[in-house]
Amino acid sequence: MAEFALPKNSKIVKGIDYPLNGDAQNIRKINVYRWSPDDDENPRIDSY
Repeated sequence: MAEFALPKNSKIVKGIDYPLNGDAQNIRKINVYRWSPDDDENPRIDSY
């Protein structure tokens, strides 16, 4: 099996974790992969 090392600017970092409302009952967690080719930031995963 081959192992590949990603470049430093391609590693996924933790993004913004948006809080829930206190009165929410039917709770679902959604992770969104965000990446923009226009800037030099790493891709991130935001949680809703």
